Amino acid sequence: MRVAFFGAYDPSYARTATLIEGLTLRGDVVVPIATRSGGGPLGRAVVLAAHWAGAGGALDAVLVPSFGHRDMPLAAALAKIAGTPVIFDPLVSRWDTQVGDLGRVRAGSFAAGRLRASDRAALSLADLVLCDTWEHGDFYTTEYGVPRRKLCRVPVGADRAAFAQGGCARPPRAASTGDPLEIVFVGGFLPLHGVDVIGGAAAMLESRRGPDFARFTLVGGGMTAPRTDRDVAARGLRSVRRVGRLPYEAALDAVAGADLALGIFGTTAKAGRVVPHKVFQSLAAGVPTITRRSRAIAEFFREGAHLALVPPGDPAALAAAIERLAADPVGRAALGRAGREEALAEGSPERIGALLAEAVIRVRESTAPRRARR
Repeated sequence: MRVAFFGAYDPSYARTATLIEGLTLRGDVVVPIATRSGGGPLGRAVVLAAHWAGAGGALDAVLVPSFGHRDMPLAAALAKIAGTPVIFDPLVSRWDTQVGDLGRVRAGSFAAGRLRASDRAALSLADLVLCDTWEHGDFYTTEYGVPRRKLCRVPVGADRAAFAQGGCARPPRAASTGDPLEIVFVGGFLPLHGVDVIGGAAAMLESRRGPDFARFTLVGGGMTAPRTDRDVAARGLRSVRRVGRLPYEAALDAVAGADLALGIFGTTAKAGRVVPHKVFQSLAAGVPTITRRSRAIAEFFREGAHLALVPPGDPAALAAAIERLAADPVGRAALGRAGREEALAEGSPERIGALLAEAVIRVRESTAPRRARR
């Protein structure tokens, strides 16, 4: 099948890259109809329309990737002319992100209203909406009236490079070796990540066990990174090392070389609706992983069988989980293996490609009578 990826999207963004990789591995053709986000709305529309005209050949579907809310009106208009169904992969609600998670826009303000309108319009224009979890899908239904029949769950998963690291993860070491337990977090330091919880856990472990029990490496940068740096300095934490943003391959190496990987620990509503790439990635690499407990994570993984879960916003619980896993290297290794196997079943590129192909077939069947009338 031929699927166009349409809009001002980043093909290297983890979610989008995995969708493209999944289809390509199946032998499907991905047609990029893309432009950079610069140039303003009119310029972007002109470029996209020109690329659409030059795409050539019939399309089975048009997919607008993550964050492409503003590209949906043009995608829907062009697809309607061509009789091609449109799939939207919003990944997030713009309103939920800016108002509820980041807190950059005041609830009830004019700007917040515009964001809600943008979400509603983009979701309503799609023939099918992808959601990464059913928790997110239920949010689209509750907040924007998206019918359940119009939703299709496709998890974010991880790419082949992450799964290839599975055989390279270091063998587990006992806490008695004298070497610190290597613990890695990689991320964009968003509020939903709850990096302050990691800092709190590190402080507790230093107080109880000393600075050589565990070494935390926090990789990346973003909204809460300056506050994290201040907290680490104010507490005088010797066990926490900060590393700025790394190229993808280097970040993946950092995760794969860890004894433990950390997911998210934030308390925002959005944090409870997502299973982020970082969790799938570390599990794919075979690294024992700790993240927050939520209904979303329970859609794919079982607590204690595939990964370790702690309550959101609870540094004491995170510290205790780290101590338990540090004391049980055999169990830690088994957790890493089981997590990787479940990640393969739920979020490998092959699995993601199959789910997306099913979505394309489904949306073509559901829109066939309408397309036939044109």
